[in-house]
Amino acid sequence: ETSFFFGAEATPRGLHCTALPHAEHTMSPLRFAGAGVLLAAVYYAYFIPQKLLKFSVVPGYFDHKTEGSEMESFFATAPDDPKFGLTLPSFRDLHDKIEALKAKGRKVKVLYLLRHAEGYHNEAEKELNDREHWFGVEGKHEKYTDADLNAAGIKQSEKFSSRLGQAAKLGIKVEHLITSPLRRAVRTAGIGFNLTAERIKNQVEHYKALSDQKATAEELARETMGELTCDKRLKASELSRIFPWVDYKSIVDEDIYWKEEARETIEEKKARVRKFLQWLWTHQKLGSLTYLVVATHSGWINAALRELKVIKPESKWKPANAQMMGLVVEADELDDEPKSQ
Repeated sequence: ETSFFFGAEATPRGLHCTALPHAEHTMSPLRFAGAGVLLAAVYYAYFIPQKLLKFSVVPGYFDHKTEGSEMESFFATAPDDPKFGLTLPSFRDLHDKIEALKAKGRKVKVLYLLRHAEGYHNEAEKELNDREHWFGVEGKHEKYTDADLNAAGIKQSEKFSSRLGQAAKLGIKVEHLITSPLRRAVRTAGIGFNLTAERIKNQVEHYKALSDQKATAEELARETMGELTCDKRLKASELSRIFPWVDYKSIVDEDIYWKEEARETIEEKKARVRKFLQWLWTHQKLGSLTYLVVATHSGWINAALRELKVIKPESKWKPANAQMMGLVVEADELDDEPKSQ
C-alpha cells in the first residue's frame, strides 16, 4: 500500500490541494477510492467552468460626497445620516425599485459598506502626523498588530448604532453581515448592530435576523495587506473566541497573506474586490440575499469605489471612521468564455 495524506484548503487566492506521502496515514484501496471521490467533489465545487461576472453601480439610488484629499478623509467625521446616502424618499421606495429590477432578471444587491471606527493605530498615526515615518518605522511595531478600537472608536461605534436605530424606524433592510476578520471591523459592526454579549440586550428588533445567524468573516474584505502591523491578523482561533457571534470557519488559523516586506498595490486590491464580488454573487447561501452590510476598511472601500467607477481612478478619497455608505451593485456576465475560478 502507498500511504498518502490528501488535503484541500480554500483560500482568497484560490484552492490549495495537497496529495503528500504521509507515514502516519496508511490507506487501504477502499479508503484510497473514498479519497478520490472527495477530491472529485472538491474539483466540481471549485473548478467547473464558472462564468465570470462584471460589476457596476446602478445610479439614481445613493449619492455620496467623495471629493477631498486622502488627508481630509483621514480627519473627517462620519455624516449623521440614517439613510446612508439614500436619495429616494424612503427605504420602502428603494426596496420596491430593487424588487422590480430583480423581477426583470437583473442581478442586483444593495451593499452597505461600513468603514470601521477609529482604532488605536489611527490615533497614533494622527498624533504622529508624519506619513513617511508611520509607513517606514512606527507603523511596523508589533504593538499595533490587528489593531482594535480605541476609546474614541467605541464612541463612534455607539453613535453609528444610534444611526442604525433611526434607520430601522425608516425601514432599512439588512439580511446578513459580512466582515473583515480584523478586530476593529468586527467590533465596530458588533457595537453598531448590538451583537456583542454586553450589548445584545439593546438590540433593535428590526435587526434580529443578524443575531439569529452568525456574521461571516471573509479574508477578501481585509484592509490593504503587508508591511503595517495594524493590518496583520491575529489567529482565527483567537478571533473566534473573542467574537463568538462571527463565523471564522473559512479562515485559516495563521495569517498567511500579510507579508512584512511588501504591501498590496491598488491594482491588487481592485482584483481582490472583484474576487469578493464574484464570491458574493455566486455563493451558495449569500448569493440569494439582496441587502448586505460589509464591515471593512478605508483602503478596501477606496479600491471598491475605484473598481466600480464611483470615484476617479486616481482618487484617494476614503470614508470617515464609522461611516456607512449604500450602493446598488449589479452583476452582468462577461462576454468572454467561461474560466475556472
